[in-house]
Amino acid sequence: MGRLIAFILGGAALALYGPHLFLPADTLLEYQSWWVDTLGADWYAKIFTYGPGIFGGLALVLLAVRGRD
Repeated sequence: MGRLIAFILGGAALALYGPHLFLPADTLLEYQSWWVDTLGADWYAKIFTYGPGIFGGLALVLLAVRGRD
């Protein structure tokens, strides 16, 4: 179960960070403005600034803990 949650958290980190890596500049601006309209500027900043690191870190910790078995 821990590995499944780790992969889900890792997928969430990639889903939050991936568009910033792969979208062209004009599409990225539309993508960001849609999220700002949906979440609000303060929540957008919190989620997209800290979210990928938190989810990725938790995924690594869960994989490390489950990797001992």
